[in-house]
Amino acid sequence: MELIRGVALVAASVLLSIATLGLWLGNLQTNPLISWVVFVLGFALCAAAAIIGVWSILGFFRDKEGK
Repeated sequence: MELIRGVALVAASVLLSIATLGLWLGNLQTNPLISWVVFVLGFALCAAAAIIGVWSILGFFRDKEGK
């Protein structure tokens, strides 16, 4: 279960980063302040999801080694 959750979080991180870039570029000329807020918050969430996902994947393999 940890492996599936980890892979799903890493995949969600990739999709969220693509969506964040799209929103950021789309709003950059019309509303720069909102655009930068979206950029910072989006990539903070991407980084958190990626770190938690990789940690879950590593935990899955660490548990396999210990047994």
